[in-house]
Amino acid sequence: MKSILIKNGLVVTMDPQRRVLSGDVYIEDGIIKEFPSSRKKADSVIDATNQLVLPGFIQTHIHLNQTLFRGLSEDLRVEDWLRLRIWPLEQAHDVDSVYDAARLGIAEMIRSGTTCVLSNETIYHTESVFEAMIEMGYRGFTGKIMMDRWEPGTEMLGETTEQSIKESQRLLNKFHGAGNGRIGYSFCPRGTRNITASLWGEVLKISQENGIPIHSHAADGPTQTARLKKRGLSEIRFLESVGATIPNIVLAHCICIDEDERQILARNDMKVTHCPSANLKASLGIAKIPEMLNEGINVSLGADGAPANNNLDIFMEMRLAGLIHKPRCGPEAIPARKIVEMATLNGAQALGLEGEVGSIESGKYADMITIDRTGIHNQPYVASDVYTQLVYQHKANDVQTVIIDGDILLKNGRFTQLDVTEINRHATASVKRVMQRAELVP
Repeated sequence: MKSILIKNGLVVTMDPQRRVLSGDVYIEDGIIKEFPSSRKKADSVIDATNQLVLPGFIQTHIHLNQTLFRGLSEDLRVEDWLRLRIWPLEQAHDVDSVYDAARLGIAEMIRSGTTCVLSNETIYHTESVFEAMIEMGYRGFTGKIMMDRWEPGTEMLGETTEQSIKESQRLLNKFHGAGNGRIGYSFCPRGTRNITASLWGEVLKISQENGIPIHSHAADGPTQTARLKKRGLSEIRFLESVGATIPNIVLAHCICIDEDERQILARNDMKVTHCPSANLKASLGIAKIPEMLNEGINVSLGADGAPANNNLDIFMEMRLAGLIHKPRCGPEAIPARKIVEMATLNGAQALGLEGEVGSIESGKYADMITIDRTGIHNQPYVASDVYTQLVYQHKANDVQTVIIDGDILLKNGRFTQLDVTEINRHATASVKRVMQRAELVP
């Protein structure tokens, strides 16, 4: 049996009572065995003096394959961002470049305390993302993007309905439950503008038969909203018309929706991912997240892809989520504790993992992090509560320890199993190759 003892920390449990208390956490064979624990010995002992101990953060909207494209799509309207950059670059991916992109993105998320992800990838080579997640000891759901409707006048990717279903089913059969159960498959229809009603029907059928989550974009900007309005539709109502208003669907953005559509989300226990950085950078707008939370909608957080945001840092998303709603809704728009819930428990609930991760409780998987409190940017930390510190003061580099499934992946701020120099070298070589293939080299 492999055991870990985390001692002397201030534990932010995120349990039902939201207890914050000093105590030691004892882990055995990847499971939180005792908290608080009186044990003195373990195979590995982590001294968390002057550190917070938390459940690992969970992000529910990421595009790992896009990590290589960081900084390549600046200051563009979202239509041009897709047409001139994202579609050509994704089209130019190969097996190795998707693998290198995923490794880079996963390493970045580990370093900043994200221990579980829901990602959607490109049409091709998604097998490489699964392989990277398994090899790196990561937890999460992912799947190939599904797109069987072409947009005229764009350079978008596309496939037939049959191709989309066949490849998704193959990946589901091969990878769902892999990596000691850490890996799950999710169906990833790109969004209503890229998916036919017939493909939605097939996805819903297979999803419900197998209990597989669905991950899609919805109401992610005014252009798509205007396009649907011409046809007498709105995005959430369209999803309702094809039977996609179900509890195991996670919708990224949900910016341009009205009160009635929010009621559809709430009534059907649909899940929403708030991506404040990407929404701001692409000038998409600001989703009415305070209203959604007040109406009982589960809202979690995601950084989106690196070209939409430039990093995958959950601390940035928490801070922006705390700030951008205040001018419209007032200083108490979303309390700091609620934002930490969005980054932990709500993410777990969105993925159906609330019984396994998202809080520090005996019997749950040991997906945990520690955060150094002594940085000058967090002083004096006795003057505010820990939730305020996490949302408004702490930074990604404050993360000292990352444990996933009982494996220590980061200790004292250093990777224990990853060679970051090698990851960066391969990512640099891959992005050069992809840019040349996409004819985007200056």
